[in-house]
Amino acid sequence: MNDSIKKIMVIIAICFLIYGGYMVFITLIQGPSLNSHSANPRPWIVENRVVRGGIFARDGEKLAESVPDGDQLRRRYLYPQAYSHLIGYVSRTLGKTGLEAAYDEELLGLRGSFRQALEVRWGLRSHQGNDIYLTIDHHLQERAWELLAPYTGAAVALDPRSGEILAMVSTPGFNSNPDYLEKQWEAIKNDARRPLLNRATQGLYPPGSTMKIVTAALGLKKYPQLDEVIYNCRGEITIQGRVLKDLQAHGSVDLNDALAVSCNSYFAELGLRLGTDDFIRGLESFGWGKKIPFDIPTTTIPLPRSTLQCPNGLAEAAIGQGGIAVSPLFMALVAGSLGHNGIMMRPYLVQKIRSPDGKVLWSQKPSLLRVTASAEVALAVQEGMLEVVKHGTGSAAAIPGIEVAGKTGSAENPAGSPHAWFVAFAPAYRPSVAVCVVVEHGGQGGRVAAPIARELITLALSQGD
Repeated sequence: MNDSIKKIMVIIAICFLIYGGYMVFITLIQGPSLNSHSANPRPWIVENRVVRGGIFARDGEKLAESVPDGDQLRRRYLYPQAYSHLIGYVSRTLGKTGLEAAYDEELLGLRGSFRQALEVRWGLRSHQGNDIYLTIDHHLQERAWELLAPYTGAAVALDPRSGEILAMVSTPGFNSNPDYLEKQWEAIKNDARRPLLNRATQGLYPPGSTMKIVTAALGLKKYPQLDEVIYNCRGEITIQGRVLKDLQAHGSVDLNDALAVSCNSYFAELGLRLGTDDFIRGLESFGWGKKIPFDIPTTTIPLPRSTLQCPNGLAEAAIGQGGIAVSPLFMALVAGSLGHNGIMMRPYLVQKIRSPDGKVLWSQKPSLLRVTASAEVALAVQEGMLEVVKHGTGSAAAIPGIEVAGKTGSAENPAGSPHAWFVAFAPAYRPSVAVCVVVEHGGQGGRVAAPIARELITLALSQGD
């Protein structure tokens, strides 16, 4: 009898352990994905009894709110196009994207005070969710949208000292208000311009000549006296029988001159001198191929190591062509790090979270992402980028009374005209803003992207820290 009882107790214990393990698996492993799945009714039950928190710009401008719609609550976006990729949307049929998805539990009050979360989860009473405040400067965001709206492309402005995103737009956008979005979903989804793609964080483009600031930094690290070396540009360079051309023969150039006129021959030769191993290690120090930790989804691709093993592939990569592809956010971080003494800060969009009674529940603290270059190397690259704007291809970004350091790019594109790039930071030696602009099929970066960057830098600096 005792043996039978023991066996039963052992079986019960084993079943309890299996059940406990299963519940842990469901809660911790599958819980987040199940909770966010559009077919799961529980989050939407919570959604209907909670006034979802508002989303505000850094200056307090309201960007998103929940309003009564019969016996339910409807999400309303006050600037649906300009913030469509950044804030995202909330839809019972389409799900949640952007910051609405990333900060869903905070906006619903499921994270915050223990009492608030308990009341919301168990439906003890209706509740107001928490508000989130962004790092976005609303005036800068609106201006970026206005400037980019005629084109397909993206713009990112950030503070290189902290990693705060000051503006981030992707065009074309879409009307993110749920009532419109749900009715027009098929048309938006099938639009050949791909309005649902956030080009700022997930668009991947060859960086073109903006890559030359990175190649310059890697060259200066390996050859500290590089900026004193004179190179004779004959207008082309031949690599294993293949001719890589410049627009013209630049003659005798040093590093600053080569950046100012965007000399392909100089930087292709420099890439070959660096060699595959040092070039790859250098790109990795900038974060190439590594995931960008960020509030909303980002896309990166691995370094094309096999391509970089051959001289032609290495030379092409050194001038921003070949298998190298990056997002505008990444290039904004790269440029910002060179303006910030080689220090790349972790980018972020959410500044703080407030409870309904105004109490700050959480605030973001700036943190180091990586060191991309020494201060001496960064300063030397800054000097060359100043020449780009003062006397070179980026003169359209010049601002009277302000030293702007920048670099143009025209990235070859097999599908049509080159993509126009421009990266910059200002004021040059102590920058408070770094900008990246990409215009798809825009041609020369100095003509199309640089003037947009100039407008954004001017507005950002006029509004102070």
